[in-house]
Amino acid sequence: MATSGRTFLVTGGTGGLGGAIASGFADESGSTVIVTGATQAEVDAGRADPRLSKARVELLDVRDNDAIASLIGGLSSLDVLVNAAGVSSSPADFTPEGFARTVDINLNGTARACFAAKDLLAASRGNIINIASVQSFRGTGTGPAYAASKGGVMLLTQSLAIAWGPEGIRVNAIAPGFMRTPMTTKLIEDPVRGKRIIDHTPVGRWGEPEDLVPGAKFLAAPESTFVTGHTLPIDGGYLTT
Repeated sequence: MATSGRTFLVTGGTGGLGGAIASGFADESGSTVIVTGATQAEVDAGRADPRLSKARVELLDVRDNDAIASLIGGLSSLDVLVNAAGVSSSPADFTPEGFARTVDINLNGTARACFAAKDLLAASRGNIINIASVQSFRGTGTGPAYAASKGGVMLLTQSLAIAWGPEGIRVNAIAPGFMRTPMTTKLIEDPVRGKRIIDHTPVGRWGEPEDLVPGAKFLAAPESTFVTGHTLPIDGGYLTT
């Protein structure tokens, strides 16, 4: 599955999941990889991250239309857009302000980047990989905003695949299961909720960010020209239980 010599943009690429995917693409010969972080602290951490030593790290808040237009408009070409910028569930999901913020970052931010990248992707006959979630398929009593936003990402993926397929743009998503990242540390350490998750994961462990890389490479590969509109669970079997 050749991915060499192409340009990749990974929003949220300084984070655990996005960083692993970006690192996987950066290892391909001749690739240009641009990753973004939402704050200067995230950018500084990304530039110090050995996984991203071959990547260009930029500041980008996906709530900012002008910033997205400026970053993507400054690219001479783009082959693959990975929308990994996002926030996790929290008690704020149950407030109007928190709900709106989560949806604005996870769903609207993904849409903003897709819309801004469309012309470059049409020119390269490129593709988009959105980051959905197992919560795209199931509600959750602890994160209604998160589940709603990720359900929206799955349907956005299907809709753009239909709309942009005639222009040669493929749009797919990955639905990670419960992954070991800094954002899930409290959940992992919770003896009740953490055990419940493992009990419902047939492979019997938490996912690692690197588990997403083979699926991302498959979806990004030029050989996958007949794959579009799909959300690929990489969840250790969680959705089967």
